[in-house]
Amino acid sequence: MNTPHNPAAGGIPDPPPATSAVKGARLTRRQAITAILGLGAATLISACDRQAPEPGASDTASDPVEPARAELAYPWKTRPTATAAQPGAVEDRTFSRELPPRRYPGTEISFRFSGLNPAGQEAVRAEIVKFFELTGITVWPDDGQGTPDIWQGGGLWVPVFAAKGNVLELDDYVASWPEWEDFYPDVRRDVTYDGHVFAVPFRTNYRGSVVFRPSMFESAGIAPEPPGTWDELNEITPRLTVKDGDNFEQAGINLQHHTQVYEDWLHQAGGKIFSADLGRPTNNSPAGLIALHQHVRHGLVDDTVPIEGMYSGVPNLHTFCAGRVAIQQLWPGNVGNCESNAPEIFADLGVGPPLEGPRQRALQLFVDKYIPWKLTKHPDAVFETLKYFASPEPNYRIHVHDIPMPCRAAMEDYELYEREPYGTFASNVKYGRLRQVVPEHFDVQPAMSRWVEKAALGELGISEALRGMDEEVQAILGG
Repeated sequence: MNTPHNPAAGGIPDPPPATSAVKGARLTRRQAITAILGLGAATLISACDRQAPEPGASDTASDPVEPARAELAYPWKTRPTATAAQPGAVEDRTFSRELPPRRYPGTEISFRFSGLNPAGQEAVRAEIVKFFELTGITVWPDDGQGTPDIWQGGGLWVPVFAAKGNVLELDDYVASWPEWEDFYPDVRRDVTYDGHVFAVPFRTNYRGSVVFRPSMFESAGIAPEPPGTWDELNEITPRLTVKDGDNFEQAGINLQHHTQVYEDWLHQAGGKIFSADLGRPTNNSPAGLIALHQHVRHGLVDDTVPIEGMYSGVPNLHTFCAGRVAIQQLWPGNVGNCESNAPEIFADLGVGPPLEGPRQRALQLFVDKYIPWKLTKHPDAVFETLKYFASPEPNYRIHVHDIPMPCRAAMEDYELYEREPYGTFASNVKYGRLRQVVPEHFDVQPAMSRWVEKAALGELGISEALRGMDEEVQAILGG
């Protein structure tokens, strides 16, 4: 995850005036934008790489008057489809030939996307042109020099920033947006803090799905089916482990010693990391003891993985994709890494549902979202931008290469999910359990991970680790 940007750090920088290559004359920002958008997406690709304003540069054009908020309807298809000319491509019906009036002419919105691969960056540039044609809003991919109108955030971000008063409340906007009810209830709750909606989700993610190697199961005389329960997992992993003395040739299971992995076990054991009011950590509990024991036993008791975990040893290749792990609970994007970089492993893997623990079958849900800045000059235009970029087809084109998981019903028919193992990954969203997040979570998460690691490495007993975890988290909360 990128280091979070502090929305209180400063204003949004204006792009520099463009210079005419013919006469050396300076164009105003708005004249330059008009010329750029008239040339289409290819020219916009270079124009979007905005720099900080030149010293002394000024924009002589006055800002347009923000119009009264009006709902724009984008005629989305229910699902992207392939065309005969391009099998597997998404048919482009983002907007009709008869465009509605541009309700926000001259309005500019800065938008900070995070972690997009080159295909996603290219898709963003194309969607910027389409969105301008629909609305008259110019979206600048933010250059990181100031505070954007909208930024892309991960699972922890809403409470962290909303508690500081840095985020625009969206209650009135979503109340009149029919598509809001299409988002899953837990997803809507994730972007709600202190009774107010502060973001629009664009995908979920989770790491609790069981990913396994059928060929390794067959070699060990085990039916090539994913384990369904903790007991089944604990029974087969020793049989899947291959060692040469102390050296692991093949790990029966691999683990990352991170609180997010522990929290999946905790959900399955029926526990929570906090009390219902989020005021007190509750890891030092019967459920916490069971969950952390399940995590550490694979290295310390069963000897089915090195206590520090297995490592790939190959740059940019996930450990599971390196071919020496029989079972691991993975993000969908980890399997995408196998598809791109280790196709022979991808051809020999299966995905099952999350494990069923002593209390339930569950995995922890993470929600990625677009977050609006409270001090934006154009809140209505910001919400139109949020709606567009979180809508099914633009969202698909921008994020499909990162293997997004659904956050709303309209995403369930994505073409990506028509092939395995991504269809199974997507169906596992039904097992999702919302993560408890507090405003101090950027400090809480690494603190909890340190105590999980100490227990997994055998440096502390389970009870001692959980007691230390809760004491440190309580101190972070200020209690």
